Amino acid sequence: MAVIQKIRNYSGLLIAVIGIGLAAFVLGDFLGYGPMRTQRFDVGEVEGTPITYQHFEQRVNQQIDNWQAQTGVQTIGQQEAFQFRQQVWNEMVREIIMEEELDRVGLTVPAEELYDMIYGTDPHPILVQSFSDPVTGSYDPQQVIDFLRNFDRLDPSIRRQWLMLEEYMKRERREEKYHQMIGQAYLAPAPLAAFDFVQRNTTADIRFAFKRHDDIDDQAVSVSDRELRRTYDENRHLFHQEASRDIRYVVLPIFPSEEDRENTLEEVAALRDDLAEAVNIEAFINSMSDTRFDPTYYGRGSLSPQIDPEIFDMEPGSIVGPYLEDNAWILAKLVDSQMRPDSMRASHILISYRGLPSARPETVRSYEQARAKADSLLSVVRANPGRFPALASEFSDDPSAAVNQGDLEWFRDGDMVRPFNEAVIETPTGSFVKVETDFGFHVVHVTGKSPATQKAQLAFLTREIEPGSRTIQSAYSRISQFANELRRHRDFETAAEESGLGVREATRLGEMDLTVPGVDRGRQIVRWAFDPDTRAGSFSRIFELDDTFVVATLDNKREEGFPPLEEIRDEVMAMAIRDKKQQRIAEQMREALAVGTLDDMAEEMGLSTMLASNLSFASNSLPGAGTEPRVIGTVFASQENETSRPVKGNNGVFVFEVVRMDEVIVPDDLTQNQRTLQNSFFNRVPGQAFRALYNRADIVDNRGMFF
Repeated sequence: MAVIQKIRNYSGLLIAVIGIGLAAFVLGDFLGYGPMRTQRFDVGEVEGTPITYQHFEQRVNQQIDNWQAQTGVQTIGQQEAFQFRQQVWNEMVREIIMEEELDRVGLTVPAEELYDMIYGTDPHPILVQSFSDPVTGSYDPQQVIDFLRNFDRLDPSIRRQWLMLEEYMKRERREEKYHQMIGQAYLAPAPLAAFDFVQRNTTADIRFAFKRHDDIDDQAVSVSDRELRRTYDENRHLFHQEASRDIRYVVLPIFPSEEDRENTLEEVAALRDDLAEAVNIEAFINSMSDTRFDPTYYGRGSLSPQIDPEIFDMEPGSIVGPYLEDNAWILAKLVDSQMRPDSMRASHILISYRGLPSARPETVRSYEQARAKADSLLSVVRANPGRFPALASEFSDDPSAAVNQGDLEWFRDGDMVRPFNEAVIETPTGSFVKVETDFGFHVVHVTGKSPATQKAQLAFLTREIEPGSRTIQSAYSRISQFANELRRHRDFETAAEESGLGVREATRLGEMDLTVPGVDRGRQIVRWAFDPDTRAGSFSRIFELDDTFVVATLDNKREEGFPPLEEIRDEVMAMAIRDKKQQRIAEQMREALAVGTLDDMAEEMGLSTMLASNLSFASNSLPGAGTEPRVIGTVFASQENETSRPVKGNNGVFVFEVVRMDEVIVPDDLTQNQRTLQNSFFNRVPGQAFRALYNRADIVDNRGMFF
């Protein structure tokens, strides 16, 4: 039954809605250095509802499991982990906010409604996608019935995914009702529809002149403290900021010394005899090398130039090296040499059995029964090869067989799991073979191979050249000397200069930033900078981060909210100066217009008149002037053949004259326009409704203390 695998496959989309996949995270030095210790053990709080560390970690583990099951990737980078963690936080915040709102307005999904969503004539779309026939694509409600009839016998992970799916369906239905309630409260009466029709269909031609405020030197105007304060008060809302920090820091990378290179070479060379005598070469490499054994067979030209010219002419057991490549010393042992094809084609019938990680939950056959089934099918296809596609469609436990009749098409040597790959290599084209892998028993039909070429299987014993203890101690002594100079001088720049270290700067670090410029794994530095007990001017401890020592000083702390005038004085002063210059330009224009026309004003002020044709209310820019929505909006509030007052825009002050304004005839029937307005509003409801709830919610984010 393909439905189980489909639920597995679909779980990724479901999790993306319920909470996007997360990467693993570690609590780190929560109880470690300095003032990081805290008595608060909640990751956050939303409207009084705590997000406990335990609950957050549980969600993390769930997302890791689903993400790994989907992608097959068992490890994940720190950057990806951090991004996934951010997404889960956002999802949990959204869930709490919406659940509280939905409970407040009394919206529920009774059992009868959920039953109808599953068994009714109009099932939920997520069920339709999960339980559709893999061949025809048609929805089969009987699969749902069979699935739930056997629910108690299913694998626990599948049962959990189904329960999550039910919760998603109920939550989505509740939110749908909520959005419907809001949407139904919006009306588009005929006058509004008529106004909208006129605005969208009216066009205009204008003549205009403008003077850029940048044409006036900043020094030509003066701004008093009172005017600066007024500008700040009127525009403070534009400067709302998140919490951020400014730091300076020194970075001392720890590079391997020549002594480290020689020591690593000696270590590798000393293992040459052991490599030559190793009986279980895979186990030896996996235990002694920095890289695991790779059974791949390599063709000529695909290996390092340092060994490729000679390795293919050697006897198995021969060893080359040590040689240096990518900051590592390597010994290469020729394990085997064969004539092998580069690519192959095969079809298979997979017979799984109970207990395999890849087996479907409904699989009940034993190992012995699976082997006997595979033997039986092998006998049938050997006697009648033409039946293979039909038998694959009917009996294979590979879900793709329902579509491709077991045909795996062409694949490269080494692409398949090792036993399967070698079985195809060893079996003549056109023949059949049975092979056992971690997925079960495969009845294989080898259908094609490319011409064989000489290939070599090698065992690489690799040792990365890393800084030794003496190198690390030397670097630590140097950074410690800097720290001592820092305590003596209390001046970061002076101490760095005397220690021969360059000073870097990072401005506006966010509380949840993962990196610091030049320091990929700089999360500890960010946490230190945001610790409540870290004061401006404080010096950090010595951070050891991936073969790098870092010491930082906190220069500036910005808290969330509106910054004081002193902190953004330059930005506010620029706004105040621009306003004063625009006031001066507007006054000059008013005086010129009082005794003349637009052309007279332009001539007196040394300006050019320009033409803008076919402007619409939705236009944003004026030719030769740039983006000017305020000016364009004023145009459509003006009358034809009317000269405007001076209008302050983004780039200067404008005066325009409407040359032509369309007279739009409003249709008698505005039904379609009203429907368009209502639909446009309704489409904005989900996003804007949640944004409004989010903006008024009381959210406490303590993640910076944990991660």
